[in-house]
Amino acid sequence: MVSLHTSGQYEAVTFNYDKSFFNEGQMLPAESKFMLNGEAARDVQMVEVRVYETADFQRNPLYTAVWKRHESNSRNTFAIPVNYPLRSNEKYSFLINYYMPASPQQQQQLMKQLEEALWSYLDQSILVSRSSFEMRKHPRNMVSDMNAIVVEGLSFYTNRINYEFTGFSDIVRDKLYQIRKLNLRKAKFNVFDKTDDDTRNLRLQFAGRQIEAIKVLVSKEVAQYANANLLMVYDSRKVVNYSTEKTKSILAVNVGYAGVYNEGSFDDLSSGSAAFAGISIPFGKKAFSAPFWSKASISTGVLLENIDFSETNVATGPIIKRPIYFGLGYRALPFIRLNTGLTVLQSMNTSTDLADLDLDKLYLRPFIGLSIEFDFWLGINK
Repeated sequence: MVSLHTSGQYEAVTFNYDKSFFNEGQMLPAESKFMLNGEAARDVQMVEVRVYETADFQRNPLYTAVWKRHESNSRNTFAIPVNYPLRSNEKYSFLINYYMPASPQQQQQLMKQLEEALWSYLDQSILVSRSSFEMRKHPRNMVSDMNAIVVEGLSFYTNRINYEFTGFSDIVRDKLYQIRKLNLRKAKFNVFDKTDDDTRNLRLQFAGRQIEAIKVLVSKEVAQYANANLLMVYDSRKVVNYSTEKTKSILAVNVGYAGVYNEGSFDDLSSGSAAFAGISIPFGKKAFSAPFWSKASISTGVLLENIDFSETNVATGPIIKRPIYFGLGYRALPFIRLNTGLTVLQSMNTSTDLADLDLDKLYLRPFIGLSIEFDFWLGINK
């Protein structure tokens, strides 16, 4: 059976919220884009679907897609285009999050929790003695740790304007470097008429002001995100190890005509030609590869006739008594493939006994061909 392919279309997939499965338990479509449909309460402002290779939801997802409710949309359904083709006969896990707007109280609580976590980290990382600062970590590592604290704290939040927390700015980093280099012994204090206790107190106050300054910077940068139209997860559904359909295997068969070069220059060219038939194995599937690699292939087959280079020079091939070829192919048009490579030839031998194969008479010659390609399904079921 010859296969006919369509592209640019979405297969419909319905998610059942109560049962946490798709299409009434049917397998998911493979090697094609699909539209995920489901129910969403009117208060839900965004639905997010994450695709995972395994049931380990702590790992980064393979793919993430979202649906956002338009202001004029009052329906209780969502539709998410999933532009990530799934592989045939595999299992995937899905996390579907439903987001509602965070209330002012929830935003304030989030900001408070983030500040407490960050300030506690700073207090533990910057120690103040009588005369100097001691930083337990390099400023670069501290910024990385604080970024992780914020990302973890925001794991159940997002926003409608696609504004992401990308980490603390260079201002925070530079301030930490400044504190790291600070030497309190060289600070200028008006202590000539002060006692030793007063001098120590001033130094400690100066140290405290530096820590407070970095806390203010950190809080301001976190607040820029925490107050940006936040949405929070109010419900989630997990679908674990859900199967995809098994697609038909396709064999690409080529039938065409090739020219074989033997020797000589343009003015004294020795060459021949013959019809050929063979198969092509693409370097990648269309659903998962760039267009070039899905159109390029390894090709092999047989020339259907012996090659007459001249009346006295006829080339056949080994084993099957016909020239065989191997090389590369490229599908220039939907049904047209260009082929180029080498032919394996053998000097004509009157014997037809396979045991008479003479390796000394084997040689290689380049060829170029043009063929029509047909896709045949192997099997009748998906």
